[in-house]
Amino acid sequence: MSKCPYCAFNSVAALDAGAYEERYVKSLLSELASKSAKEGIRGPLRTFYIGGGTPTLFSPEAIGTILSSAGAMFGTRHTAQAGIEVTIEANPDTITRERLEGYRREGVNRLSIGFQSLNDARLAALGRTHTASRAAEAYKWARAAGFENVGIDLIFGTPGQDPARWEEELSGAALLKPEHVSLYGMTIEEGTPFYRKYGPGKAGLPGEEAESWMFSAAVRALKSAGYRHYEVSNFALPGRESVHNTLYWKGAPYLGVGAGAHSYLPWPGWGRRWWNESDPVAYMGRVEAGVDPSAGGEELGRKEAMLESVMLGLRMVDEGVNGEAFREKFGMYPGSALQGLDGLLREGLVRKRGEDVLATEPGLLLLNEVAARLL
Repeated sequence: MSKCPYCAFNSVAALDAGAYEERYVKSLLSELASKSAKEGIRGPLRTFYIGGGTPTLFSPEAIGTILSSAGAMFGTRHTAQAGIEVTIEANPDTITRERLEGYRREGVNRLSIGFQSLNDARLAALGRTHTASRAAEAYKWARAAGFENVGIDLIFGTPGQDPARWEEELSGAALLKPEHVSLYGMTIEEGTPFYRKYGPGKAGLPGEEAESWMFSAAVRALKSAGYRHYEVSNFALPGRESVHNTLYWKGAPYLGVGAGAHSYLPWPGWGRRWWNESDPVAYMGRVEAGVDPSAGGEELGRKEAMLESVMLGLRMVDEGVNGEAFREKFGMYPGSALQGLDGLLREGLVRKRGEDVLATEPGLLLLNEVAARLL
């Protein structure tokens, strides 16, 4: 396996994931039992998300062990019987119909496939090892395996991308009719091969104007195909919004286990977060030695918690920053707390609905700037 040149997520290239499978699963479950007991987390589970790297390199039996053990820890014999959303991420070139049937049998009920593109030239430019036809084949296997909730990921603003061809990709995605589509603008992260090639200014890539056009084209195309634009980067058929990610954006607590996993609890005080050792071998060694695998953490102050609440709320297209929830948490409505609000309203980057504050479509393209100016 290889790591994509644009990827800054916690993943490592591995020659034999199977060699670590049993050991890694034991470490995951050991950490889950330890952390949940330490933090007093007893459930009930609301979602279970298996992501990071390529989890489908692990066998269905290993995934089943994780799900059944986690379900037992939180009061259910099996997560699938609890009626919760259980997602696994997949790359088109690491799955087969038989393997997908195995994951479905073990209780996974939602699949997120990293298409990234439906154009072979764009896939090659991204360093992907699959083709567009392979992605479409993987999608068909997912349906044949019984998955009724399938999401796909697409990236725009990629090297050499023609905006007109982007519209063709959107049409192709809509014809497949997945329940969920996630769209990501090309980002250049420090420390990646793409950073060394294109630099922080993204020289040689489509510019901001082209990216803005592609984003607007995607919104129009997917809405016309029946998708709801419910979060800045995410579209879903009605009722198929990602439960797991929606909990993130609404500031719900989550417990992450495994190498590089992040956790967040809104207590004590204004909340805290921590993250694990990123190297899988070092992570397993720490857990096996009875050492906390956390590599760092932070406690949020009132200002940090407010900024996070605003930033996450603005991502939710139809909901925005909920005025009543904000007042309950911080003692004032957003209109009183957000000093830059008037200017952003005049510029058409945000709008108000009663005491709620929502980003407009132009504002969604500039969320970091909008959030910074609001506070």
